[in-house]
Amino acid sequence: MNRVLDQARGSELTDEFWESIKNPLAFLRGELGINDIQIVVLAMLIEAGEPLSWKKMGNYLNCSRLQMMTYTDEIEEMVRKRWFVRRGTHEIGGFFEGFALARGLITALRHNQVFVPEKIDGLTEQQFVDKLESHISKGLNDRHTEFRDDEEWMVELCKANPHLPLCHEVLRFDDIHVQSLLLMIVFDYAQWEGSDGEGLTMETISDLYPEDFDCNFLRQNLREGIHPLIQAGYIEYKCRDGMADNEQYKLTLKAKQELLSAYKPSHSKCRRYQNSYNRMLKSHDSIKAKELFFNDSEQQQIERLTSLLSIDNFPSIQQRLEEQGMRKGFACLFYGGPGTGKTETVLQIARQTGRNLMQVDIAGMRDKFVGESEKNIKAVFARYREICQNSEVQPILFFNEADALINKRTENIEHSVDKMDNAMQNIILQEIEDLDGILIATTNLTSNLDSAFERRFLYKVEFHKPDTTVKSKIWRSMLKDLSDHDAQQLASHFDFSGGQIENIARKRTVDYILSGQYATLEQLEDYCRAEQLANNKSRHRIAGFSLPGSTNY
Repeated sequence: MNRVLDQARGSELTDEFWESIKNPLAFLRGELGINDIQIVVLAMLIEAGEPLSWKKMGNYLNCSRLQMMTYTDEIEEMVRKRWFVRRGTHEIGGFFEGFALARGLITALRHNQVFVPEKIDGLTEQQFVDKLESHISKGLNDRHTEFRDDEEWMVELCKANPHLPLCHEVLRFDDIHVQSLLLMIVFDYAQWEGSDGEGLTMETISDLYPEDFDCNFLRQNLREGIHPLIQAGYIEYKCRDGMADNEQYKLTLKAKQELLSAYKPSHSKCRRYQNSYNRMLKSHDSIKAKELFFNDSEQQQIERLTSLLSIDNFPSIQQRLEEQGMRKGFACLFYGGPGTGKTETVLQIARQTGRNLMQVDIAGMRDKFVGESEKNIKAVFARYREICQNSEVQPILFFNEADALINKRTENIEHSVDKMDNAMQNIILQEIEDLDGILIATTNLTSNLDSAFERRFLYKVEFHKPDTTVKSKIWRSMLKDLSDHDAQQLASHFDFSGGQIENIARKRTVDYILSGQYATLEQLEDYCRAEQLANNKSRHRIAGFSLPGSTNY
């Protein structure tokens, strides 16, 4: 193979070239069962380690793009044999059709074994959908994969299994986008069946299918209810509170009974988020007690909020609100600079009020497609409601470092990320509006807070750095052997947050472990100077009033 590659470079595929490698080609034809030009292209793809367009292959061989395309039939045969897969490539001038090696081919050749593509025929319904789900999941998470490659793979999978009712019906349609859409809704059904997340959203469909006439027509027909899959009775609008939502689509009962009667959904997304939710849920018993220090005027605000959320007071407060036709949910925003104790305050409130904590991983909510991100965030609130129903004491839903989710929504959307964030924000706004429980969000940034979020937070608590008296107490709590005088000196000389003071205490402990001696006051001051940042920017306050105090470490 290496000899073929060396001779192929700049060869122009002349007769002399083919003559020079006739012996290696004869050996490889016998070993691999493929023809000469297929061997040459295989060698180039192995060497490149990335997809190659017709033009790039031609450049290597010193041939024109048109000359390379005369071998289309041979390359297509390698795709049908599933040695090659179609894969677009980004090059100067645009995005071009290309080809890449199938998974596992390199491994087989490296071990001098003949590559045997994955078996895709003779599958049962369960095997078919499981394979479909596995392949599509990998494709959606691979930024190098184009959905059109997956479309062609899905059709080939159906052609290999015409005995299955689903495949038989898919192949009845002559439009590849119609075929793939039905299979994508089956894919969605496999992951989300029976949950709030079930249903393929128009946002996901728009991300998958290109902006061209055929696909725009597909989207229009879906919204108007005249799409072939709707007319065939295989997909329908998702029902929300008794209303059909023409922006989300799911399999009909007819499709499930006639096309997938022997299939048991994997619920892979449900399990994934069930495990994730289990990791999110933190028992109040597991939270270690920690003494927090606040400025005098702020101590009252935290104590008041803790009292409101206590097991004794909160149920009666909710009852009174409901009797007066007001929303029962408590949404709170803790905001202020890093290290000022926002997160620890939430933990201690949970511990003191006997409430478990469901902490949300914001980054984990984002998916490659906007519609999937919507599902993820909806699933969080659905899971929270479920936990509330099954708990004697309502837990706290905790969005830590929620800066990206509560900032101002983008008005002039140019990127899919903006679209995704706006969609997630709109869902959170509605969920806060309908909230029956307790939500606490923390953020470092408030100057860009969306006004709609500002209105929905019932309590907004700003976290300032502590004053000198409080800082002195924090120094003494962190360094037990520190005298009152030294603690006061450090507090007055350095404008630190509680988190920064904790850093100093940790450095002192590390040095003690290494040297066996505690740092002197002078050494502590050196630590402090190293801890200081050159640029201290002022924080912006949130407009409005409600528990307007601030907390510290």
